[in-house]
Amino acid sequence: MRRRHHSPKADKLAALAQAINLPAETLLSALGDGDHHPALAPSPLTPVRVKGAVQAGAWHSAIEFPLLDQYTITSPANGQYAACPRYGLLVRGDSMNQMFPDGTVVEVVNFSDLGRKPQDGECVVAIRRDGVDMEATLKIVQLREDGSAYLWPRSTDPEWQTPIRLGSLDEAMRHYADFGDRSDGPDTEILALVVWAHQPVGKWAWK
Repeated sequence: MRRRHHSPKADKLAALAQAINLPAETLLSALGDGDHHPALAPSPLTPVRVKGAVQAGAWHSAIEFPLLDQYTITSPANGQYAACPRYGLLVRGDSMNQMFPDGTVVEVVNFSDLGRKPQDGECVVAIRRDGVDMEATLKIVQLREDGSAYLWPRSTDPEWQTPIRLGSLDEAMRHYADFGDRSDGPDTEILALVVWAHQPVGKWAWK
C-alpha cells in the first residue's frame, strides 16, 4: 500500500485489520509515516452477535445456539445497513460454496426491519415451518415475470444445482407470526437479507 500510494476505503481497512488480528490504529501506524490519508481513518466497528447456524444445502432444522455458545464478532458500522439490527449465522454445508464456504459467518438483517421485500438476485435466509418443526436454508432469490419466486443454490457440488420453488413472493413473505399453529402443510417465509460475510481461508488445491 505504501509502495503504490494506495489508500483503501475505511471498511476495507477495518476488514483487513480484523483478518490479520491487529487493531486498526496499529495497521495505520505501520502503513504511514505519521501523516495518514483521510481515507485511512479507522472505521467505527459494531458488535454483531452470532446466534446460530443455517444450512446452505436442503431445508435443515433451524439451529439457535444456546446462550453460552453464542459469541460476538465485530464489523464495520458504516454502510447502508448501519442503522438496522444485525445478527450472525454460521453457514454449514456446500450448496452455497461458490459464495460462502462451509464455516463462513454471514451477517443478516430481517426484511421486517428493512421494511421491504426481497429483490431479485439477493442472498437470503428462508425459513419453513411444518407443524412444530422449523427449518432454514440459505439461497439466492430469483423473481420471475410470472410472479413466482425461486431459491437457487450456488455450488460446485452436482448435488446442489436445483432451485426450490416458493410460488409467489407474497406467499413467501408472510411473517412467521401469521403461521399460528397450522399444521396442514409447510409455510415459508423469506426472513432475512445477507449483508456481510466473514469467510474462512483454506488451502489452495493444485490440479
